Amino acid sequence: MKDEKIEDINLKDTIKQAKKEKMDETTDNIKNNMAKIKHKIVVISGKGGVGKTTVSVNLAMSLASIGLRVGLLDVDITGPNVNKMLGIDSSKKPRINEELKKFYPIDGPLNTKVMSMAFLIDNSDSPVIWRGPMKMGAVRQFLGDALWGELDFLICDLPPGTSDETLDILQLIPDENVIIVTTPQEVALMDARKTIKMAQIMKRHVLGIIENMSGFQCPHCNEYINLYPPGGAEKAAKDFNIPLLGKIPFEVEVSLQGDQGLPFVINNTDNESATSFKQIVDKIQNLLEK
Repeated sequence: MKDEKIEDINLKDTIKQAKKEKMDETTDNIKNNMAKIKHKIVVISGKGGVGKTTVSVNLAMSLASIGLRVGLLDVDITGPNVNKMLGIDSSKKPRINEELKKFYPIDGPLNTKVMSMAFLIDNSDSPVIWRGPMKMGAVRQFLGDALWGELDFLICDLPPGTSDETLDILQLIPDENVIIVTTPQEVALMDARKTIKMAQIMKRHVLGIIENMSGFQCPHCNEYINLYPPGGAEKAAKDFNIPLLGKIPFEVEVSLQGDQGLPFVINNTDNESATSFKQIVDKIQNLLEK
């Protein structure tokens, strides 16, 4: 009896099929996770330095302070700092569920669930020097392998611009609501307008635009001073037919509290920025409940 011929294995096809199966499994995990979350909000900006993370953190804290179940995902893989603004020690590591082969987000203030690359690196000085595919893999794991559970809101703080992470999140969560953060100066508004246009091209629901560092109240004479020429955010909202969710004034205390890990909406509830932010949150809730 002749030996039966054993066909050669096509290694490339085998690897390709394994990758596809893994990707399909990850996509299913993301869909299952996101189905348990009522509202997904993606906070983006066209330019860095406009206070996008400050808005994300205080939006999450505002929603959690009224008893809602909130998760906060830091999608800035190479520059994570959500944990710093929340006062969470980055030495904390996610707990692993060995049976499910998944992990739990870190417990944050007001019973929030927080996940960030900051919890996976050695210390705050350690750089994450990754190319696009590695960053995309981390984003998919944060969405699909983290045990977020049932939430009322998941706030996703994205890096500035229209880079890989932003495109990936917008594609992976098709029913998210997009919030654009800008400052009043023309350079920031130019980039913000591009970001709005990108979201609309991708047929994503743009919830509105927030103008941060909108102006300054003089502590001596109480006169309100525009730090930049006003009206840019209003014009962008009108041009793109989206709501202007509100304006947050410039206050040094807001920056100081962020550096100290004290979100200003729960530590200075009476200041002008906190009041403006609460009005923004009310408007967001009203728009989502329509």
